[in-house]
Amino acid sequence: MKDNVLASRLVCAAAGGLVLLGFLVLAIKLKVVQLEQSALYKNKQEAQSVRTVLTAGLRGHILDCQGRPLADNKILRQIVVRPEVYQKKSTESTISNLVEAIGKAERILGRQSPLSERSVGRHVRQVLALPLVVWSDASEEDLARFYEHEGELPGFSCEVEFSRRYPHGALAAHLLGRVGRDSIRAVTGERRVNFDDREMRGREGVERFYDAFLRGRPGTENVLVDARGFAIRRWTVVEAKKGPDLRLALDIDIQRAAEEALAGRRGACVVLDANTGDVLAAASAPTYDLNACVPILTQAHYAELKDDPQKPLLNRAFSGQYPPGSTFKTICAVAGLEAGWDPDATYECTGAYEIGGAHIRCTARWGHGFLDIRDALKKSCNPFFCNLGMKTGTNVLCRTARMFGLGAATGVDYPAEGSGVVPDATWKWRHYREPWYLGNLAQMSIGQSYLLATPLQMARVAAALGTGYLATPHVKAGIPAETRELPFSVRSLEVVREGMRRVVDGGTGRRGGEGVDAFVIGKTGTAEVGKGATRRKHTWFIAYAEPNDKTTKTRALTRRVGLAMVVENGESGGGTTAPLAGRVLKSIYNAEVSGS
Repeated sequence: MKDNVLASRLVCAAAGGLVLLGFLVLAIKLKVVQLEQSALYKNKQEAQSVRTVLTAGLRGHILDCQGRPLADNKILRQIVVRPEVYQKKSTESTISNLVEAIGKAERILGRQSPLSERSVGRHVRQVLALPLVVWSDASEEDLARFYEHEGELPGFSCEVEFSRRYPHGALAAHLLGRVGRDSIRAVTGERRVNFDDREMRGREGVERFYDAFLRGRPGTENVLVDARGFAIRRWTVVEAKKGPDLRLALDIDIQRAAEEALAGRRGACVVLDANTGDVLAAASAPTYDLNACVPILTQAHYAELKDDPQKPLLNRAFSGQYPPGSTFKTICAVAGLEAGWDPDATYECTGAYEIGGAHIRCTARWGHGFLDIRDALKKSCNPFFCNLGMKTGTNVLCRTARMFGLGAATGVDYPAEGSGVVPDATWKWRHYREPWYLGNLAQMSIGQSYLLATPLQMARVAAALGTGYLATPHVKAGIPAETRELPFSVRSLEVVREGMRRVVDGGTGRRGGEGVDAFVIGKTGTAEVGKGATRRKHTWFIAYAEPNDKTTKTRALTRRVGLAMVVENGESGGGTTAPLAGRVLKSIYNAEVSGS
């Protein structure tokens, strides 16, 4: 009996000891949690209640060669509402309360918000911690009414946003391009954030090509939220930084002169610095106002531009591909001279060149008579150059054209450019499954047939004829010149330059150099395209110019330029285009430009 009592007491004592041990372990654990790990749990709790927001950095400006703004940023005043002020027990009640508050704001401002109940609901469900933009472009009148009644609109406030601005509207629109809006995370790939702003992103032109350069550096903000996700407070962690400014080689004054010359027409004009390849002007007509495309290009406006038969969205300066017409005779002349044609040899023009039963007519109905290669350029004699091309041959002519950069992209720092076409037997068979005829060679010798070039390429040709080397075009200022010496004799180039001088001095292009305070050489061109009722002419003028003793304009004293201008549906290169190009040259070299 005594043994049973003793055993029971031992069991009770052991059980009590175990209970005390359990309480001791629990006490120690509580001490660790409360005193030693409290900071850890606090940090975890804060991490769960803090949202990180990527904020957009301001986009850099685009400047012309003299530092004048071509694209900058303007302030937009936004009226926003903070959802936390209108929170209710349920999400649907919160949405209804916000919609009702926005309706009250609409009545006070006398202006309808573009927000729908659906978009308000989407904001509440997806980005509740951020303010909701009610109006993104509040006017001064809107702001005056808002501040007058601010007390009646709790949770509403005015915030600043930035949008792109083009101070000169449509000037250089095709070259500059436009911007749109994109998620910062879509650009940077950052995933360690909860929300992000929509930053300006280059869509076309220079804005697109140099987008990574112009974009600002994003900043970060933290938002402390409650258990339901409503914002409690917000603070900046890293300030967003503005992107660097981009200086272009483009000169606003020359660009404006080129666009004014093309006003009311379809065509393009490119002016290059002949020494460096810098793009001083790149005009395409018709154009469009870039400011109508910000903050976004709407579907309606895009459809309007896209469906316009004048094709204002096409950058004719860089992407327009045209038969170069008689401007190509300069290249044919170089090819012939390099192949052994005597520069003093003459050819009798009778008014037409016959080949295979077809007649290629000259502009002089009864012919020019006997002329050498210089006067053939001056008078733009078709039969002379058909004959010269036939004697030179397809291979030599095509090789010479390619040495001048035709048939390939120029390498300009721009998102898209045309390559043009330098056709030969292989090309024609690949595209048409037809053999190359002598008639194709004769037509190509005068800049017709399947031959195509862009105004940028032909401005480069003009510059190369003047300097003796081919320069890679650059839109951005300060890029080191990339040049390649032309593999032709000095004598051949001098003969062609003399012919081009005669073009401007009493020849077909005399109106391109009249009154210009500089030395100018050039070549006109009239290319026929289409058949039957669609037959039309594209008219050209290319020129090389450099200062002479008549030049007094300070900025022009060291400026050598290559120019190419094309006008669609013109009458002739000498009658339509040369006078317009002359106006552009005067803007470069003349101290005072008389009214046109």
